[in-house]
Amino acid sequence: MIQRKIIYSKIALEKRKAIKREIKEKYGQIRADKFSKYFSRTITNLKKFPGIGISLREKYGLDCDYEMLIIDHNYVIYRVTQDKIFVLEIFNEKEDFMYQMFGIVTTSQETLDYWNED
Repeated sequence: MIQRKIIYSKIALEKRKAIKREIKEKYGQIRADKFSKYFSRTITNLKKFPGIGISLREKYGLDCDYEMLIIDHNYVIYRVTQDKIFVLEIFNEKEDFMYQMFGIVTTSQETLDYWNED
């Protein structure tokens, strides 16, 4: 069995740290540590089961080989190669990751109104 190495992009690593900081500020250190352990465990599972995510090609018909995991209200976008798993980006569920990554608008006006965004 291939043991893939997990590599975070700079932005994904920064966002992961920012999520933990935000959880710590809102809910305390114990909750932030619990999130961090859960996040790490889920990402580590990709080493054994790289296909557990949702294929963006299959779900949205995109011409890419990216996959997505949903971890506690966050979308983790990653790419699998023969010996590596690249964690490319992390988006909060409130963010329109399809627009930010591909320029595709998928957010309805009802959703924007719900999140009170423009």
